[in-house]
Amino acid sequence: MTRQTKAEKEKLAAYHELAETMRGLEADLRWGLNDSLRLPREWQEIARRPGVPAKRMVTIRLDEDVVAFFRAMGAGYLTRINAVLRTFMLARLAGLVTGPEGVRYQPSHEEEMYLLRREILDHAIAETDAREAREKAAEEKKELDGRRAFRDARLGK
Repeated sequence: MTRQTKAEKEKLAAYHELAETMRGLEADLRWGLNDSLRLPREWQEIARRPGVPAKRMVTIRLDEDVVAFFRAMGAGYLTRINAVLRTFMLARLAGLVTGPEGVRYQPSHEEEMYLLRREILDHAIAETDAREAREKAAEEKKELDGRRAFRDARLGK
């Protein structure tokens, strides 16, 4: 079994927190979003703001549940989707929101070095675990063979 790194544990905790938040948002959808404490105040302000006129027409495919979520808020849902994407972009650019992928398109030398070390370490751990499993299986087989030999000697086989 592979050991979890601190980053993997934090990612798993964030995933579960996100799932809890999404369950709460689903409940809010049933009862109304206007006074929900789960939505940040800034997002509620975004929902009330008029659209920005200078936009570029693009085609984008979104998950059906995402579209349904924003459409449930009423008219101007595309503007709200854009505002949420802008908020996320600005938060990432400001360094307030981080993730495994950086804003940069190429990883830095430090990031590449870290990833290589992590890959080498994971491979070494996997090899060690496999070797230990083989040694344990060999010991168990040796013990089983010894008990069989003892049984055969006692029964005169």
